[in-house]
Amino acid sequence: MVTELVPARLDLSAIADRIASDLVRVRLTPNGVRLTTPVLFPSGAHVSLVIHGGPSHFIVTDDGAASYEAELMGASGIFLRAARDVSQKTGVRFNDHELFEIDAPADRLPGFIAIVADAARMAVEQSALKLAEHIETEARQSIADRLISIFGKLAVTHDAKIMGASQHTWKFDAAVNCGDRMVLFALTTPSANSVASSFVKLDDVRRLDPPPRNVAVLTKRAAFKPDQITILNRAAKLISADDPDADYRKLVA
Repeated sequence: MVTELVPARLDLSAIADRIASDLVRVRLTPNGVRLTTPVLFPSGAHVSLVIHGGPSHFIVTDDGAASYEAELMGASGIFLRAARDVSQKTGVRFNDHELFEIDAPADRLPGFIAIVADAARMAVEQSALKLAEHIETEARQSIADRLISIFGKLAVTHDAKIMGASQHTWKFDAAVNCGDRMVLFALTTPSANSVASSFVKLDDVRRLDPPPRNVAVLTKRAAFKPDQITILNRAAKLISADDPDADYRKLVA
């Protein structure tokens, strides 16, 4: 029987209490009860809330925790827009500093705690995604500008559109034309989506006859996994965004 597999001394109630205390930690402060939830920010930090008021209705607030997370990643301005958007979608209030609910009934307090914690997480996640998009856009422009400084404006086409062997038209961050040779540059980040996207278009155009020379520009080479490097190497030469100009010239020579 199943009961025979459970040691007699095993106290399931005690285990349940221990799990609950590990998942949710509560600390009394002069400003109210501080609750550390199992909900995680993108950084891996737990979302913490402050609860005060009562006895029938409570205020539940992240006490600026989400705003602080965004500040640490350099996304304060982006966070304001993201948090306002989350506030409108979830009904959680936002005062340009904290996400909160001012009228949480005692009998529904756990639900409001979950809603505010999740809203804080969503606001920071949206901020992180928008920040990554902004950084990537700047990096793409930076690559094009650098190629222009190396090879001259007339030799470089920004956002070049090239039809691959599949007859699909792909957009590359830049193309360098040197006589009868075309070199295509595709900025690639360590994210799985970026690696997959770069590989698909690089692999398609390398099947042209004659093929262009393909280059995958890695944002931070050390951040790429070995298998990602192997995959990209099958379709292109690799170079880091911060490699010296001489290395870029060698790829085009």
